[in-house]
Amino acid sequence: MALLIVLLTLTAAPLSARADDTNAPKDYDGRLDDFGKQVTLDGGGTALSYFLFAGLGVIALGILFKDARRTHLD
Repeated sequence: MALLIVLLTLTAAPLSARADDTNAPKDYDGRLDDFGKQVTLDGGGTALSYFLFAGLGVIALGILFKDARRTHLD
């Protein structure tokens, strides 16, 4: 019985792979179909850089204010 289940699973796997649509372009987004106006954002901004620098600043300040007398029991 176990061998039959394994064989059926292996033969059914290629059937599920046939659903791949290779004709659609990579940057195609189906959610944006049939909109009368442009719904995508124009070019990027600098917000991601500011978030990155703020995160690195928090990490750097956390290292600066680390107590030197900490033990392994903390």
